Amino acid sequence: MNAPVTPEKRPSGERWEWTQERYRDGMFSHAISSERRRLGLLQSVLDTHTRSRFTSLGLKPGDQVLEVGGGGGSVARWLAEQDARVTVTDLDTTFLDELAGRGVRVLRHDMYTEDFPPGSFDFIHTRYVVIHLPDPDRAVARLVEWLKPGGMLLVEEPASFPLLDSPHPAYRTIMRAFRTHLEQSVGSDTRWARTLPVPLEKAGLVDIGHDARIQLVHGGDDEAEWWRLNLEQSRPAVVAAGLADDNDFEAAYRELASPDFHDLSLAVLTAWGRRAG
Repeated sequence: MNAPVTPEKRPSGERWEWTQERYRDGMFSHAISSERRRLGLLQSVLDTHTRSRFTSLGLKPGDQVLEVGGGGGSVARWLAEQDARVTVTDLDTTFLDELAGRGVRVLRHDMYTEDFPPGSFDFIHTRYVVIHLPDPDRAVARLVEWLKPGGMLLVEEPASFPLLDSPHPAYRTIMRAFRTHLEQSVGSDTRWARTLPVPLEKAGLVDIGHDARIQLVHGGDDEAEWWRLNLEQSRPAVVAAGLADDNDFEAAYRELASPDFHDLSLAVLTAWGRRAG
């Protein structure tokens, strides 16, 4: 397990020194046998909303679109099907390389340290990426620089607050442990999404919009299985850190598998804005 993130702020506003390995090679590593399945489940519960938002914001054929942190590739694939000119990036492109045959530009790229030329894109989209960076506000500002005048940034990020007071004891216990592990091992800021859309305003965007929804989880559904895979991938490190024990995990899995289980999952906060000009 990686060393815990220190709570002190770095002078730049970053909460720790960024290394790709913290995210790429940890609990979300593409080398984990269940990772593609985990990403596929996440896509199944999020993609409909993402596609609808792109459509409402005026995506059209020929638009230059950057998909940051492409994961399993479903958003980039859909964008290409809309005849957009798509660039998709990730720290590990294992699950994205096949898209090159569909006319998608696939890049191994670190958006936190590596640049694109200013004014390159009509749309930039990122989902479940920014909260894992040392300074999410800085990340947003970097993305804005790559927009063309009139270009649109669309950010979707999760917040963990609906999980923490669950009436289901095993689910509540394990979700609190998982959040702590995510903050300590990856460095994720599970509270940052609640600040949206303010970071987009600070970055100078106009025509700001935002929405929020809370994902629901029912025993045995895709959301429940996505959570089980998240938990199982983090389980050895969580137990080793003393945040929960194996009995806690097994009890949570029983709740997540039960057809009688109904609860809240993550809050998903979405914000968008346009670069003036």
